[in-house]
Amino acid sequence: MYLKLTVVGLLLLGWTNLAIVFLLVNVIITKFGKRIFAGFCSNFASKYNDVSNSLKIELFKDLNDMKKGEKISILEIGAGPGTNFKYFDREALVQTVEPNLHFAKYFDENRSKFPKLDIKDIKEGFGEDLSVAGIADESVDAVVMTLVLCSVGDQLKCLEEIKRVLKPGGKFFYMEHIIGDEGSTIRTIHKLLMIGGFWPFMADGCCTDRATDKVMETAGFGNLEQKKYDLPISEDAGIPFKLCGGIVKPHLMGVATK
Repeated sequence: MYLKLTVVGLLLLGWTNLAIVFLLVNVIITKFGKRIFAGFCSNFASKYNDVSNSLKIELFKDLNDMKKGEKISILEIGAGPGTNFKYFDREALVQTVEPNLHFAKYFDENRSKFPKLDIKDIKEGFGEDLSVAGIADESVDAVVMTLVLCSVGDQLKCLEEIKRVLKPGGKFFYMEHIIGDEGSTIRTIHKLLMIGGFWPFMADGCCTDRATDKVMETAGFGNLEQKKYDLPISEDAGIPFKLCGGIVKPHLMGVATK
């Protein structure tokens, strides 16, 4: 709807070439968007790990310490290229659910680097209905999501599913970008990017206006530990990472126990 209005407006103003560019971008994103996003995101995730390394080590400390000496079961929702595998420093059976199977080749490349982990084939599915991917009730010790709650269709439904599949005492580990604080410039930018569904269309469903910290507080976990922080971005980072990293700078990480 918004695209049609934009194109009509450009044509009325006599900006035919710009209208054609808008239409071409729409066709490319609609037809090849998921494939393009998988390639871009795999590259972005590697750089994201570089700047978030110490934070991810901190986040996954409990995962690596739980049930010492046992082989635990981990479910990663929205595993993408599998860039979190390097932080699972223990014996574990790892299942993954991912809606975009164009990540598969990047996933397989990463999986081969960690023979200590029993990483199963990637399963197509969504966080809101893990039963479709065959994830049973109270079947996993830990659930992991990083940069995924921004794009699920229903956060609360996804969190209910996470509680369903976690064993009693199981833990949910998450790291997400969130909307900026009230009155901040970045919050205004986040809201502007959502007008007409622009950012979700360009970034495969990613939303910049989600207060995931507030949602987690109402999700009904037995215990919740979380903190907000700004994504550290190094001065020597490339322009694409600085641009995207700047947009998702307000961050949240935490551990929720069932």
